[in-house]
Amino acid sequence: MMIYQNVENLLYYAQSNLLLDELDLGYARNLILDELKLTSYEQYEVNADELDALTVPDEVLNPIVNYAVDNGIITEGEREYFADKIMNLVMLKPSQVADVFADIHGRNPVKAFDWLYDYAVKSDYVKTTKLAENKHWEAKGTKGKIEITVNVCRPEKNNKDVEKQAKNKGAKYPECNICAENCGYSGGDTFRKTLRYVPIELGGEEWFWQYSPYSYFNHHGIAVNFEHTPMKVDAATIEKLLDFVDYMPNYFIGCNAALPRVGGSILAHDHFQGGGRLMPMHKAGAAYKIKSADYPYVDACVVDWYNNVIRLSCTNREKLSELVSKINAAWHNYSDESVDVIARSTEQHNAITPIVRKSDKTYIVDIILRNNRCNDKYPDGIFHAHPEYMNIKSESIGLIEAMGLFVLPGRLDKQLSEVEKYLTKENRYNAAALSEDMACHKGMIEKLMSESKGKLSPLEASLNVKDEVNRVCEEILRNTAVFKNDEKGVAAMDKFLASIGFNRK
Repeated sequence: MMIYQNVENLLYYAQSNLLLDELDLGYARNLILDELKLTSYEQYEVNADELDALTVPDEVLNPIVNYAVDNGIITEGEREYFADKIMNLVMLKPSQVADVFADIHGRNPVKAFDWLYDYAVKSDYVKTTKLAENKHWEAKGTKGKIEITVNVCRPEKNNKDVEKQAKNKGAKYPECNICAENCGYSGGDTFRKTLRYVPIELGGEEWFWQYSPYSYFNHHGIAVNFEHTPMKVDAATIEKLLDFVDYMPNYFIGCNAALPRVGGSILAHDHFQGGGRLMPMHKAGAAYKIKSADYPYVDACVVDWYNNVIRLSCTNREKLSELVSKINAAWHNYSDESVDVIARSTEQHNAITPIVRKSDKTYIVDIILRNNRCNDKYPDGIFHAHPEYMNIKSESIGLIEAMGLFVLPGRLDKQLSEVEKYLTKENRYNAAALSEDMACHKGMIEKLMSESKGKLSPLEASLNVKDEVNRVCEEILRNTAVFKNDEKGVAAMDKFLASIGFNRK
């Protein structure tokens, strides 16, 4: 039977890529046969050359999943669940992964994280095949290149969902999608049997590091507190971020503002995000240098970026941490009603998003100033994406987007194609007849049709739509700035800087 050949192919792949031991080979084979309801077996030879060329398990895993569907062992809707279940049978246990990682890290931290990421890819936890379906491009903006991804792998979340989730403590098991209890868990729509994380110590607390299955960028991962405790940004948070870049100096690490509308999608569980690449904001230079008499050894500037970023660089970790904490505390309580900045009302409104990286012995901290106030004109957030742009992005603008990498909802893949058809005249435009999912794009369609002044070719339509998305993403970043790039906003920014002892050089 061909299924026996498929099982042998998977076992060979696991020996080559997942450290399946020879002594565990028969055991793993029998576990797989049990899942496939097989009680007999025939040995088959494998084509080693073909299997050695594989970098992901799709070709050895999919035939086994197909067999399970075809023979009624699982339903069509259980494919992902069953694939995870089978892969878990041929992987190292979590403790074994942690041991291998620790051994490599003791010799070379960078190689340890490279190994862990490679293991996540080859075990199909990081879904590189699905990620390849995402649309990705760069847009040349006024502050440098921003990056845009239409993420077809990930459902869209609105701000109300995130706020509700933040209050939903202790309601289920695991309590949220990033809890340590997810390791090996498969329940509901969460499949984490192949999740493997490694323990790390941050600020004297037990945390762990894992990679994101639907990565937004190279080596995208999260550091997570073992305790399910709400997110916060305080002096201890800064120390933890600095600890992380000491542990892994090739990654940046950042903490979302711990507030709805300007924070991340999981506020109920303390965690950071980071990975192995520079974000567009990181590449932005100084708009102007600033100095502090109290911290003369800290190199500081306001970054030439869309939102308000203070960049600090210093080799003295202790003094740098002290300064970041001082800025955080000051912003937490700072108000300037002339520019709609109010620190708190019935809830806290001001927060920072700190992002830390390391260059040789120099620590670099980018501090993004955030405020989550709402008013009648902007019920979803004064410094959030404005209503006219929510057809493109309505979710919270977390640290990844704030740094210039937009993760747009997968619905846009189909919707933007429909917009293009109106520009090429393939579809006749009738505002009253727009479908429910296209009605949100009414303003954009009419704007593009007015600007195009006639029928466009498919290529022209595609470029026009993409240019409009690029423009909107830039505008959203400008929306998030608490101090706008105009005379009033610049003066207000200088006023805040003066309040914390900084003046322009």
